[in-house]
Parts: sequence; structure tokens; C-alpha cells
Amino acid sequence: MGDDEAIAWLRSRPEYGDVVRDTYWNPDIVEAAHRFSTSAEFGEVCGIAGSRIPCATILDLGAGTGIASWAFAERGARCVYAVEPSPSSEIGRGAIERLCAGRPVEILDARGEQLPLSDSSIDLVYARQVLHHARDLKAVLSEIARVLRPGGMLIACREHVVDDQRQLRMFLDAHIMHRLTGGENAYRLSEYTDAIHSAGLSPMKTIGPWESVINAFPAVHTNEELLSYPRTLLRLRLGKIGRCISWIPGIEAIVWLRLNRSTPGRMFSFVATKEVSGLPESEGVAKAACDGRPNVSFERSRRCS
Repeated sequence: MGDDEAIAWLRSRPEYGDVVRDTYWNPDIVEAAHRFSTSAEFGEVCGIAGSRIPCATILDLGAGTGIASWAFAERGARCVYAVEPSPSSEIGRGAIERLCAGRPVEILDARGEQLPLSDSSIDLVYARQVLHHARDLKAVLSEIARVLRPGGMLIACREHVVDDQRQLRMFLDAHIMHRLTGGENAYRLSEYTDAIHSAGLSPMKTIGPWESVINAFPAVHTNEELLSYPRTLLRLRLGKIGRCISWIPGIEAIVWLRLNRSTPGRMFSFVATKEVSGLPESEGVAKAACDGRPNVSFERSRRCS
């Protein structure tokens, strides 16, 4: 199937209602954008980015429907470049055009391996479930490093990780969109971190599958749900017995060990920065964020003027 056909099929099947909602693929794209912008996941992203978002030039890599581009614009970004190679009206540039009309969002038909942006022109690169699709992971990270300003940040969220080819096959066999359209992928954890290092970026944090609501969604929707998830899981699996067991000292640690086992396609997120030469990182970012228009290599529309 093509992307639009696959989305229409999923939306028509009641058993995939939760999948459609959790992937923000419901037909009402404005509702999906509002829901994402107020989610605990995006709140955590904004917490990581700190003061970088207001007045910033942001690259939303693999923007999909544009919900993150919309959310960053709502948070005060001066300009968001939504890079999306798919022309799809449901999960590609057509959807972004509908959602972000009138906002400071510039849509770019491009892939991460070759970004139509000038060197050191971006304050923040955000990539949600994007890097594992890369045809050349190191090339994508190299391009990200090139366009980031000194002190700029990369936040790569919800990247699928496998340990070997056997796990990759298991992950792909279980992935509904891969069965419908193909094109899914996952890398080893070391491949992500090595590509970040090779690009010359300074790794700040690798976030594990259950260390943040960013990766734990949709099993949990809030930080409170994340903290109590072992007990919730025991109650869901074992009912009243699970409720009683959940209060036994040490049982939560056992459940966390089980949750953190090496499962195919588990999710990690990565935070890295581009070094600032001769300036403290915070000073470099502050100067980069509000020092005028970004220097880009194409004719921009009025949205980012």
C-alpha cells in the first residue's frame, strides 16, 4: 500500500483505533496537534530544550503531519523548517500545509542526508522517530551537525533499537505499518551513538526506554503514570493478586528489570549539542537564538521572513 491508503485502512478498522490515536494519525489533524502540544512527551522535550525554543530557528526533521512544527510555533519559535520527503496529504507535506497555514513554518521537500540549509543556521534540530529511517545514518548526523549553530542542540526522540538481525526481523514482522507499506528499520544502540560522535556532536544524554515518558508513551501518558507503571502493570496482568503483590518490598525493582530487558524495537532518545568555541554553551545559544534571520540557501516564503 501507499502511505495514504495504509492510513485510510487503519482508520477504517476499529481494532486499530488506539494505534491511530497514539500515532496522531486521526483525521482531525488540528485536534492531533493540540493533543501533541499539550502532551507530557512534548513537555519533556521542551524541558530538555530549555530556553532554546522562544525566538529560535528550529528544524523539524521528518516532520510527518507537522504536529511538532505546529507545537514549536505555538511555543514561540521564530521559524520552523519542516523537512518532509513525503507529499502525502495525510502524513506528509500536504498535511503540514493544511495544519500550519499562517504560521512561521517553512515546508522543505528533502531528506536528512542532504538538507537545503546553510551551515550554522539552526538553533534546535528535533527528530521524532526519524533516525531509524535513515538510509545513511552517519550522513544524516553529519548534516545535522553542519546546519546547527555552535551551542545548538539535537533532540532525537523515540528511535527503535535492536541488538542484531534476528531482533530486527522480529521487530519488522510485528510492525503494522511495515507490513502495510514497508520502509521501517532499526539500528543498534552503538550505531546511533557512534554516528553522533562521528558527526562531531557532543552527546549530553542517552535516554532509555523507561527513563522518560518520551520513550514510554503510549504505555504511559504522564510522568505520574510512568512512576507507578510497575504496580499498574501487575494489577492489569494479575488483578487483585497483582494489587497485593505490588506492595511487596522489592517487587517494583523486579518489574523494572523485566521492563528494561532487551526487546526488539525498544525506544531510545538522544540529546547532543554542537560545541561552542570560546564561549560558555548558554551564552552561545542565547546569542545564536535572537541575532537576526537565519542564513539559508534558498528563497524563503513570507512565513519565516
